[in-house]
Amino acid sequence: MKFFNKLEFFPFLFGLAMGIFCVYILKPAPMVITKYPNLENVAELVYRDRNGACFKYETKTVDCDKAEDRIRPYPLQ
Repeated sequence: MKFFNKLEFFPFLFGLAMGIFCVYILKPAPMVITKYPNLENVAELVYRDRNGACFKYETKTVDCDKAEDRIRPYPLQ
């Protein structure tokens, strides 16, 4: 109880406000993680383009021997 009797209200409130302001200003920027679709997560992810439209990818199994002329090398990301 002796501690609360010696506590000044306005300096305490000013210090608390300055501390909250410093934490708000000095917080790190959020890290943006890009998730690319693969066979395991293609049905779970919903993507949003720059216009705000949401979309999902769909997978389709194809016979590679029949579509060999359409196969292109895919770079690793």
